[in-house]
Amino acid sequence: MTTKEVKLLKARIKEELTNIQNLLMELNKRDLLKSEKKANLHIEDDTFLLRAIGSIIHDFYVAVENVFEMISREIEETTPQGADWHIRLVKQMSLEIDTVRPAVIAKDTAILLDKFRAFRHVFRNVYGYNLDSDRLKALLEEMPAAVDAFTGDLLAFIMQIEKAADSAD
Repeated sequence: MTTKEVKLLKARIKEELTNIQNLLMELNKRDLLKSEKKANLHIEDDTFLLRAIGSIIHDFYVAVENVFEMISREIEETTPQGADWHIRLVKQMSLEIDTVRPAVIAKDTAILLDKFRAFRHVFRNVYGYNLDSDRLKALLEEMPAAVDAFTGDLLAFIMQIEKAADSAD
């Protein structure tokens, strides 16, 4: 990739990271990420709140997948195909591809993000009132760590591809 192409990819990735931070802020505004509130959070009785939380968690993973697809298309010039392409995309991002790119995310980050990928699939295929409140609470609890891991891995990845592009010019 040229330096210009790397800068464009970096700008698009940073835009998605900003979107993810906005999702966390939205949850924080409702005190849904604070541990003292979570202990007393009774979302199972509120299907509207279940749907809202589910939508935000869904949006988080959509942003993650958008980044993965960008990288896959722009750097690897291919994306996984088939019924399980979502699963394969996450795994692919944790692989270093010799002479193409370093790993985008750590294996531990891939494992954490895969929980959100699985939820995204459920969210798209069930009625909101059927969402599992315990699962939503668990994902809410893990979301800040998932965001931090994803963001840290992506920033390290960007630095590596910028360095490679600069040395190639």
